[in-house]
Amino acid sequence: MQQLNVRAGSKLKKFDLYGKVHDDYRIKTQSGGIISLVSMLIMAMLFLSELHNYLRAELIDHIVVDTTLNQKLPIGLNITFPHIRCDEVSVDTVDSKGENQVDIAGTLTKMNLDVVGAPSKGDPVAKPGECFSCLEAQDLAEKGEKLCCNSCQALKETYQDFGLPYFHILDTAMQCSNSVGCRVEGDVLVSKVGGNVHVALGKSTVRDGKHVHEFNLKDVEDGFNTSHIIHRLEFGERVPGVESPLEGTAKIVLKGAYMFHYYIKLVPTLFEGDGKSQYTHQYSVTGQEKDVLVRKGELAGLPGVFLVYEFTPFMVQKSVKEVPFSHFVISVCAIIGGVFTVAGLLDALLYRTAKRMKGKAHI
Repeated sequence: MQQLNVRAGSKLKKFDLYGKVHDDYRIKTQSGGIISLVSMLIMAMLFLSELHNYLRAELIDHIVVDTTLNQKLPIGLNITFPHIRCDEVSVDTVDSKGENQVDIAGTLTKMNLDVVGAPSKGDPVAKPGECFSCLEAQDLAEKGEKLCCNSCQALKETYQDFGLPYFHILDTAMQCSNSVGCRVEGDVLVSKVGGNVHVALGKSTVRDGKHVHEFNLKDVEDGFNTSHIIHRLEFGERVPGVESPLEGTAKIVLKGAYMFHYYIKLVPTLFEGDGKSQYTHQYSVTGQEKDVLVRKGELAGLPGVFLVYEFTPFMVQKSVKEVPFSHFVISVCAIIGGVFTVAGLLDALLYRTAKRMKGKAHI
């Protein structure tokens, strides 16, 4: 039995591709040590890089025709208007199919803000026996008549009765001082056709199939300030890594009545991975703004903020590409073998060069 093992061992030696050199015949040099340390450092760095690439998910894009046109799309909004009261604006949608949503409520809320941008605690209301001043309207009252405007709404109605614009007093009048701004926040469901979501002046309504806004032209001349900050704007689910170019946009109006248009090109995008699917939209945007108060008594548009969106007919499918473990092992072996081979050639070149130079110096 022992002889068989010896014979088998001797036969296996014939297949040994890695010849061994006795330690007494090995020559170690300083350059060889440096090259070995550098080689190990390079192999470690390349190994970590390959490991990082293996663990990181790689997304593959496919372009297909969008077949989800019959679905509703939620548009997520969070926009602050620092100088507009919530009761002065309407949030509406209009699309190319003729569908109108007027003064949206339920899924969308309008929150009054105070002068520092915090939620308002409510406007002051006169207690029994109190009489709040009607400011400029009092000067137009009949001689001896005392007017009382005991709430912000009463003050505005009194101004309207006397034909006075009131927007310039909303930030300073005691009755209205606690609610000077408005935050529009929530989701709006729209059909997947071109259209717009807008926050604009006046009371909106639909007449003869047309979307119209009712307001007093003097209010616009008085300065309907459409300054705004877009905190959130998303079309569909929020997916990590998908940017929203309009988020963080701030526009400040110092004078005039401005109409802001944001033209949005939507690209339906489906993320697939980890056994789940997330449907959202990437988008690009261009903006346009203009003062619509051409001259007294004449407007060239409706003051407000308009988000005009349009869909592309194609969908981008992003799926995670799984790299097999065997690919990772092959890459690691290639790194070790390649670095080891190059380092060996470099070490041999340096050793032979140094040996020749020493020989010539000795002669």
